[in-house]
Amino acid sequence: MDFKRIEVIFLIVFFSLDIFLFLSFRNSQQLVSSSSTNTSTITEMKKRNITFGNLDTKNGYAYYLGSQPDEALAQNVGKLRNQKVSYEDTNRSISSTLSNPIKITSTDKVATMNKFIKKESNVLFGKDYKYSPQLSSGSQMVYVAVSGLGEVYDKTAQLTFSVSNNEVVGYTQTYVKTLIILHEKQAIKSEKDIITNIYANSEIPNNSRIAYANLAYTKLLEAKDSTIYIPVWFVTIKNKDSKVVTVKKVNAFTGNIIKSSTNGDSSYNAQG
Repeated sequence: MDFKRIEVIFLIVFFSLDIFLFLSFRNSQQLVSSSSTNTSTITEMKKRNITFGNLDTKNGYAYYLGSQPDEALAQNVGKLRNQKVSYEDTNRSISSTLSNPIKITSTDKVATMNKFIKKESNVLFGKDYKYSPQLSSGSQMVYVAVSGLGEVYDKTAQLTFSVSNNEVVGYTQTYVKTLIILHEKQAIKSEKDIITNIYANSEIPNNSRIAYANLAYTKLLEAKDSTIYIPVWFVTIKNKDSKVVTVKKVNAFTGNIIKSSTNGDSSYNAQG
């Protein structure tokens, strides 16, 4: 391994990160933070029929993480069996069509696929993924990467099964072998701060339910083939009237709602 080259790459990454931090804090929105304001906001939300569970008030800590591209999938793709597999070098991703589609039901799908991914001839590095109901839909079962540093909600480290007529017919996969801490841990906004801030910015309609509020890492930017990840709150809002589900993404460090096209909101029709 060329450690001198890695050192130069991460110096560039740090420089890019510093620029982002400066711009982020310069343009950051004022987060609703006082206890009294949060309490009144919660009361107002309830009056507007916005429902949610107990909101965590702990701020917690998280990191800026980095990764470098590796060939782990390409080097091990030959281990896969009973599927037609192609490897895409640009995105370092696998696309697979199963020779024998897997029958699933709404009650057994998670247990069935959890068992399936544990076998290396079915899915590479399956033990490094966890099912995410928040990111899944009727046509997709999404598994996210997990590590000792947290979960990764990002297409650079994701296992997505395609579902058709109650059968899993194939999957796509990306993989990050190692996540590196780029900066010492920093305080992050609490779940309660995030939810009240989203509401204060008129991003939660009346007659809605907060279905999920999960903290995970997602890609911020790329620099010299290296990827920087930041902690983001993923908040799923289900409209009780229209049944539309919207995922809001919020920078856990600054409390800013992420609006860009690559990391923006996503909507789909709820199943059932």
